[in-house]
Amino acid sequence: MASGQRVGFLGLGLMGRGMVKNLATKGFQVTVWNRTRDRAAALEPLGVKVADTPAQLMAAVDVACTCVATPAALEEVVAGKDGLLSVARRGQLLIDFSTIGPEQARGLEQRTAAVGVDFVEAPVTGSKTGAEKGTLLIMAGGTDAALGRAEPIFRAVGEKWIHCGPVGSGSQVKLAGNALIAAMLQALGEGMLLATRAGVDPAKVLEVVQASGYRSPYFEFKGQALLRRDFETHFAIDLMDKDLGLFLDSAAAYKVPTPATAAVRQCYELARAAGKGKQDIGAVITVFEQLVGTEIRPKS
Repeated sequence: MASGQRVGFLGLGLMGRGMVKNLATKGFQVTVWNRTRDRAAALEPLGVKVADTPAQLMAAVDVACTCVATPAALEEVVAGKDGLLSVARRGQLLIDFSTIGPEQARGLEQRTAAVGVDFVEAPVTGSKTGAEKGTLLIMAGGTDAALGRAEPIFRAVGEKWIHCGPVGSGSQVKLAGNALIAAMLQALGEGMLLATRAGVDPAKVLEVVQASGYRSPYFEFKGQALLRRDFETHFAIDLMDKDLGLFLDSAAAYKVPTPATAAVRQCYELARAAGKGKQDIGAVITVFEQLVGTEIRPKS
């Protein structure tokens, strides 16, 4: 039951804020921590409490959830000075919603187990809209028992969760998914840009794609955004670049050649070098637009 369960949430970025709102409005007693405290102020009218440190949060909850931007940030909030593990007690549960590498996830499970804390990795997809609506897809890794404990939290923030296997499996699946959408978006953007440059309405490219066997809700979402010149950040270029790097690190560890993902990552490196790291991943194509002096715009 959600009623009365004390849940902590660390990380109030694009995803975290929406997830906390869902937890707070669905019966949980929520305490939050964020490196920039100002982001927590808007949540206080929902009854959300604000901790000064991760340790203070951990001391006040039964379940702690993390959703931070980078592996280094996660390491700091979990194991740094005043981190979660500094005051963790037997019987607590830690759920990590961040996107990290599978080796780091397995290391976290080992360290939490040493102090009697259950651990579940739970990277998500669905962008900030899914976080706000509570419709995220969760790729879970962990034991059946730990996942059973996490399910009330999952029900509050997501509409579906898939048990991918032991800890490490969820991260591996999430990295594969992000490599896929990065490649899809790059191919769509390049196709629409070439059509525009050749004098063809790029909207026709999207129309044909969506009427074909290779149609996708993702192409509709991002394709329409490209046509509208809408680059509102749902998933930042910096974060996708980080995730593609983690994918390539894993591929190197297992000696799996992944040349397509390596090539797509170079596009993200180019965008970051152009100062676009905080922009949405759809803005990667604007670097190529600038190179050829043409923007993707519909004719009507």
